[in-house]
Amino acid sequence: MNRLKIVFITLIASAIMVLPSTAKEVRVGIAAGMTAIQAEGSETLKSSGRVQKSEAAAMAVIPSAFVELAADNGFGLGVEHVPGSADINSATRSRVLDNGNGDTGTNKASAEIDGLTSVYLMKTFESGFFVKAGMTSTTVNTKEVLATGSKYNNADIDGTVLGLGFTNQSDNGMFFRVSGEYTDYDSISLTSTTAADATTTTKNKIKADVDTLAMKISIGKAF
Repeated sequence: MNRLKIVFITLIASAIMVLPSTAKEVRVGIAAGMTAIQAEGSETLKSSGRVQKSEAAAMAVIPSAFVELAADNGFGLGVEHVPGSADINSATRSRVLDNGNGDTGTNKASAEIDGLTSVYLMKTFESGFFVKAGMTSTTVNTKEVLATGSKYNNADIDGTVLGLGFTNQSDNGMFFRVSGEYTDYDSISLTSTTAADATTTTKNKIKADVDTLAMKISIGKAF
C-alpha cells in the first residue's frame, strides 16, 4: 500500500502542476454517500499482556462538497471535503479486571472522525463512465472511558480512495453522478498515556483498521 500511495502522490502532484493551465472547465458540486463503515481492532493490556480483539460495523449518510478542474482529454483533478464529525462506533461493556480480586469495571470505547479531505484524479470517458483514485486524510478523536484508567491521544490518518461510476451532463453544465467508492485507511497504532503503575512504564496499546464502502449520488455545475 505504501508504493500505491507514492504513485498517487506523484500523479496528483503532476496533475496539480499541469491541469490548471490546460483545464477547459471548473466543476463544483455536492454529494451524499450511503456509507458502510467496517472497523476492527485490538488492545494489548498493560497489566497482563493479553490481547483483546473487537469488530464494529455501522451505516451512515455522509455529505460532502467538491471542486474539480477538467481537461479536454477527460482527465480531472478534484478536492472533496466532508465537514463536521461523525461517530465511528460507541460500545459499552463490563468486564472483570486483571487484579485477581474479581473487581468489575465498565469500558466505553468510542471514536469519531473529525473532518475529511480527499484529493483525487479522475478519468471520464465519452460514454459517461469514469474512474477515480486518490488520497484522503482525517483526524480520529478518541473518546473512550476505560476502567483501567487508560487514555489515548487523537490521531491523524491517511487512506487510499478508489471509485467508479457514471456521469450525465446537460448542455447548461448541470451534471448528475452515481458512483461507488472504496476507502482503505492506514492502520492506527496508539499507546496509552498512562502506565500500569508507578513503578513500570508498561502501557496499553491499541491497533485498529477502518475501511469504508460508499454508494454516492452527486449533483453539480460545470463552468
